Amino acid sequence: MINGLRVLAVVPARGGSKGIHLKNLRKVNGIPLVAMVGAVIKGVPEIDSSIVSTDHEEIASVAMNSGIRFPFFRPKELSGDQIGDLDVLTHALLEIELIDKVTYDIIVMLQPTSPLREAQNVSDTIKMLVNRGWDAVWTLSETDSKSHPLKQLIIK
Repeated sequence: MINGLRVLAVVPARGGSKGIHLKNLRKVNGIPLVAMVGAVIKGVPEIDSSIVSTDHEEIASVAMNSGIRFPFFRPKELSGDQIGDLDVLTHALLEIELIDKVTYDIIVMLQPTSPLREAQNVSDTIKMLVNRGWDAVWTLSETDSKSHPLKQLIIK
C-alpha cells in the first residue's frame, strides 16, 4: 500500500507463445522467467497482492512456488496471441476483487519477459505514479537499431 492506495501486481503469463514454446517457463541463470517476477515482487513493499494470469498449469505451479497467487485460470477467449493487455488486466482485476472482497487502486503489470527488471525499479515507478498524481506509467528502455521499427516506441 502507498498513501492509502492498494496495489495489485498482475503477471500475465500464458502458455501459448508462438515464437518460443512456453517462454514464461524458460530459464535465465537457472530460474524460470515467471519465478524471477516472484522474486522481484517480494522486494516491492508497495505491492499488497500479486496474481498470475495464466492458462497453463505448470506456469501456475511455478508462479505459486515463487510467491505469486494463482486464484483462477485465464479464460481461453483471453489467451490468444491477438488479445490486448487491457482485456487481460481487466479480467484479472475484476476476478480478484470479487475473491479478495477489496478494491485495488493501482494495477502493476509485470511481464515475465523482462528478466533484468529490479524490485527498486518497480518501487520507484509506483512512487512516481502516486507522488506525481499520474494516471499511468509505462517503463521502457533503449533498444538497438536492429530491432523491428514497428515494435519500437520512438520519442521525438
